[in-house]
Amino acid sequence: MSVISLFKNNSGVDMLRDSGYGDADFKVLKAPMTYSDTFGRTHKVDGKDMYYREDTGQQLAIHGKRYNAVQHSKMIDTSRNILERSSLNLNDVKEDIQVGSDGSMCFVKHTLPDHIIETPDGDTACMTMLHINSFNGVWSYQGSAGVLQSACTNSQVFVGGAATIYKARHTNALNVEHGARLLNGILGIMDQQNNIWAEWAKHGCSDREAFKYIAEAAGSKIALQMLHDNERIPEIIMYGKVNANDGLMYMWNKYQEHYSRKLGENYWSVYNVMTDWSSHHVGRRRKNAVDIPVAQLKKSEKVQEIITKAFPIAA
Repeated sequence: MSVISLFKNNSGVDMLRDSGYGDADFKVLKAPMTYSDTFGRTHKVDGKDMYYREDTGQQLAIHGKRYNAVQHSKMIDTSRNILERSSLNLNDVKEDIQVGSDGSMCFVKHTLPDHIIETPDGDTACMTMLHINSFNGVWSYQGSAGVLQSACTNSQVFVGGAATIYKARHTNALNVEHGARLLNGILGIMDQQNNIWAEWAKHGCSDREAFKYIAEAAGSKIALQMLHDNERIPEIIMYGKVNANDGLMYMWNKYQEHYSRKLGENYWSVYNVMTDWSSHHVGRRRKNAVDIPVAQLKKSEKVQEIITKAFPIAA
């Protein structure tokens, strides 16, 4: 008896499933936490469990009874199921699974190179989806959707509630299936977002406005205060503590030397320089491969916060 899939993307996702889970192909088990006293007697620690890899025995974390563990494989399955149930174009879909901290941390990123739209400057953008999970408490469980510009690989951030980002700590409130249902609402988002981008390209933005948004993204309270005190931008960026903020300097130099010249002095240009920063700027501290996407996600959330609050057309 043959089984007919209800989902048009079944074959594309089955190819991903056939590839397995990569370095995330292991289970994490838990055991009661115990200790041995000076007399060699073993005692159980009330309310605590130790989580460890089944394949290697490596200890990953210690948590209380309220901890709600999510296997990395379940996170990957959830991400694949979202794609299968969508109407997105999965031709040549790319899957990237990364594991870090001896297996405590994992992310899966899907890039859909054939699900594209055209941006106001004539570039094209393709959709991406990112899920992250950890056992060591460093990351909450998170799922997000965005787009990736093909010309400059900027991870664009959706605004105005167009894309839902699911984020929950590993407690009883964590509901992976609920997060999947939220992320399934990404259909039709890209066209809506492109309309907003087109409006931003028409909306002029002064240097002082642009610098204010960049300083907010970079978290430079000193620069914002000096701007409020009517200091000139060249004087602000020469101030030691402002100049030491490499995120601010990265964005301002990029804006002055590239984006404002290429795209004009408008909100679309400011948006692009902030997504450049959230996508590419690693900072002076070296990060490993699994840290970088999460740092990018946190920066993207900051960009989303700024443009939702401050960009007049975003509302």
